[in-house]
Amino acid sequence: MPVSSNLNLNMDLAFPDAGITFNIAVDGNGGGASSFNLKVTESAGGAPVSITSARSPQLSDWARGYSRWLRRARVTAGHDENGISGTFDEGLTPEQVFAGLREACDMIRQRFELYKSSVLV
Repeated sequence: MPVSSNLNLNMDLAFPDAGITFNIAVDGNGGGASSFNLKVTESAGGAPVSITSARSPQLSDWARGYSRWLRRARVTAGHDENGISGTFDEGLTPEQVFAGLREACDMIRQRFELYKSSVLV
């Protein structure tokens, strides 16, 4: 039985009514802390979206709270105009990382499924 596990996951959560797609990557190697990275792109065309008030006040406001909220999903994170990045707590099993990722995705869905028009300026 292996003593360590590798975890590499890339997913896109699309919200076409809001005009954005969240690109999430989780990478873990050898039992250390897995990384969490989130970027936002335009649903139409896939161009990167900066997380600024000038580009999207809703997205900018959400990112500040979301990066703090991620602690509930066992992720220590920060954000800048390029996205949100952080690490899962060290020593988590792949299953625990998946559970945290599910919570992280649920929180995105709860907010952005509600929009019926683009959040982009």
